[in-house]
Amino acid sequence: MFIQQKGYGVHLPPPVPELAPCKICGTPAPFFGIADFNRACVEPGGERLPRPLYGFAIYYRRCPSCEFLFTDTFDAWSPADFRAHIYNDEYARLDPDFAQKRPAANAAFIAQLFGAQKDTLRLLDFGGGSGHLAACLRGLGFATCDTYDPFTPGFDTLPDGTYNLITCFETLEHAVDPDGCVKSIATRLAEYGVVVFSTLVQPADLDKLGMTWDYIGPRNGHISIQSNKSLALLWERHGFMLSSITDNVHMASRRDGGDRVQLGTPAPGGG
Repeated sequence: MFIQQKGYGVHLPPPVPELAPCKICGTPAPFFGIADFNRACVEPGGERLPRPLYGFAIYYRRCPSCEFLFTDTFDAWSPADFRAHIYNDEYARLDPDFAQKRPAANAAFIAQLFGAQKDTLRLLDFGGGSGHLAACLRGLGFATCDTYDPFTPGFDTLPDGTYNLITCFETLEHAVDPDGCVKSIATRLAEYGVVVFSTLVQPADLDKLGMTWDYIGPRNGHISIQSNKSLALLWERHGFMLSSITDNVHMASRRDGGDRVQLGTPAPGGG
């Protein structure tokens, strides 16, 4: 995508298509704005670190139908590409809470909600980094806590079997393919299980804020940012009911079993 000089002429890359299909509903989505690759988001209570411009433009689109905000710049990246350029050694400076502080707080939250079932619960932390949340819960006496994260060696294989509780904190905004992400979660959720996850939905005044909104940060890997409409549509497509506790914390369960959510032990090989 960089300009190359050849002889006396300047050869430009082909222009990026004005419209591209929304990754949630398929509606042609126009450009919304541009961010330099080095733009990092600001986590709650944090501040944006001063960073030099990288000089590579990341184009974000916003769907006129479901309002999903996304970039397709990274669609062809491999997990190794993400580890090299985004989830590398510098990432801890951009988000110092991701490794231990936030997983520990999320573990305490899960223990508060489901501690009474800790002896029988089978829990999968989907997008769980290096496994700190699961380790915290095991320390609190939870029987089975596994971790999956496609960008973390040692945790990058999706475990077999099903789980009656799947957590997925701060993951959907990092997903190149959010539909595929939810589909993978659905394959591992027991019939009457529940998903507890977090991702910040767009504010009501995003049109006014534009690309100044703090949650937009390609350097953090924030490449798929949901609206209330797109998030509900995404989960409904896979047979789930969605309820939002806050703008950031949500729960999902299957439509045909949402009133019968059970947190007993599912069969290791099926729902």
